[in-house]
Amino acid sequence: MNKRNYMKSPEGLQRIRTLIDEQKTVMMASDLDKTPFSVCPMTLQQMDEKGDLWFFVAKDSGLFEDIEKDNRVQIIYSDEQNHHYVSMFGNATHIIAKQKRAELWNPDLLNWFKGKDDDNLALISVNMENAYYWDHENAKLVSFFKIGKGGSVKETSDSETKGFVNL
Repeated sequence: MNKRNYMKSPEGLQRIRTLIDEQKTVMMASDLDKTPFSVCPMTLQQMDEKGDLWFFVAKDSGLFEDIEKDNRVQIIYSDEQNHHYVSMFGNATHIIAKQKRAELWNPDLLNWFKGKDDDNLALISVNMENAYYWDHENAKLVSFFKIGKGGSVKETSDSETKGFVNL
């Protein structure tokens, strides 16, 4: 397995961007000092040019309240089809911006909100501090291990990468 760490470099941000290149449901953990911490499924709307992650949230939700008390969040991203896995830590900020709402709005959100002008609708912007990633570049539906001659288990080739990104 290859290991690649990025320390405060644009390449690190680009690496994360290539791994989370689409709208996806992620798990967002908040109230990180509490055991168990709070976890909520959220749809990642966008990773902007600075690397901030954008989500819609209800103002009356537990997540919104958690972020008011402690803005640290952990985001778990899993793309099983492509074998991309990312754990991101950062600071969340509530954003009330009609222009950004309009930019990110999509009709699927009508399941939770009355529309992009819903008074209960807010945005969360997460500024990532760091991330860990695991990437199986061949994206085959095989184990991360292969059976070698004689039935022994060996790690696969250089197609697996894990690393750390400090932003």
